[in-house]
Amino acid sequence: MCMAKIEPKTLKGFRDFLPPEQIARARFIATIQASFETFGFDPLETPALEYAETLTGKYGDEGDKLMYRFRDNGDRDVALRYDLTIPLARVVAMNGELKKPWRRYQIAPVWRAENTQKGRYREFYQADADIVGSTNPLADAEILALAGSTLTRLGVKDFEIRVNDRRLLDAFFDTEKIDTAKRIDVLRAMDKFAKIGESGVADELAKAGIDASAVKNILKAVVSNEIPEGSELEKIITLAREMNPDLKISFDFSIARGLDYYTGLIFETVLTSAPAYGSVLSGGRYDNLVGMFSNREVPAVGMSIGLDRLLSALAELKLIDTVSTTTKALVINMDESLQSDYLRMVSELRTAGINTALYYESGDMGKQLKYASDRGIRYAVIYGIDEAKEGKVVIKDLSTGEQKTSNFKNITKEFSIK
Repeated sequence: MCMAKIEPKTLKGFRDFLPPEQIARARFIATIQASFETFGFDPLETPALEYAETLTGKYGDEGDKLMYRFRDNGDRDVALRYDLTIPLARVVAMNGELKKPWRRYQIAPVWRAENTQKGRYREFYQADADIVGSTNPLADAEILALAGSTLTRLGVKDFEIRVNDRRLLDAFFDTEKIDTAKRIDVLRAMDKFAKIGESGVADELAKAGIDASAVKNILKAVVSNEIPEGSELEKIITLAREMNPDLKISFDFSIARGLDYYTGLIFETVLTSAPAYGSVLSGGRYDNLVGMFSNREVPAVGMSIGLDRLLSALAELKLIDTVSTTTKALVINMDESLQSDYLRMVSELRTAGINTALYYESGDMGKQLKYASDRGIRYAVIYGIDEAKEGKVVIKDLSTGEQKTSNFKNITKEFSIK
């Protein structure tokens, strides 16, 4: 019986990463991890799958609609994590013995069933760093300093961190007598200011039932962008600049962050040379989130890098160095009778930390050299009958065509890869 062939394809919004992309991603992640650890953060890992009740109701109606939610084989209501912040809050609630303030980072995939567009996918990585258990403005400032330092470490120069404070927004809404039930709609409209402009925000506010006078004052506040003197946010910005003198940061009253759980500092980061990608790094303070899982409030502040969006933007700006392989050397298989020597050579090179592969089939050297060149392997190690008689080995740099002869017995000492 002949089985029907299955068309190979991926789901919309999901991707494979072949070596050139994955190598770049892995190095990108390693750089972010090193930056987080430089600031004293420790790693955390949480499950991809959570009970649905853990996740629902934390992101607003819009977030709940985008969640991958289903019943498993045990008829449990479960969902794939939507972000890394809610799982962190659950971990903190379950582990009261954690020493505070606790600095944690997590770099992992999340899933959202949203419309795919430039730089947006349904499975994507986030890189989060959070400080749990402190209300000190220094914690907020350090998150901002870390955000700037991490981007700089990644080679990003043209960026701007735009900050606001939900408390300033709430005070403004109180002054304008905007109903609490309508405030989240106002925040979401304001958050779109950079995308849809003043008239677009005005339309959305009108649709939300905000009266004309309040709409006028909201737009005036957004356009004027004046930070209140003596506010805690002003202090946080000053502290962040002291920690990172080169920090590119500014106040932006339109920054609202659509998620419901923010309580203080909020910020977004845009690449000024690629603004179409929107915010690539965002975050803020969320002091009430852990309380949703326990009888105690635990303050927290953090940041999240949209890894895939940032990578896409930097690739478009040609700021990502790509390599096609991690293999540095290919041992050319010239003759089957020399197999033991080849295996010894490969073993010694690998032990010395040189990423090495052996070509399996013996024979045509030209074919093997082309294979190495096509894969992007820089060095070919050539050892045939003549070289074996002399106890020598030829090392050829395929990027320049240069080659040198080394002693077979001391190959790891004489074979230096720069």
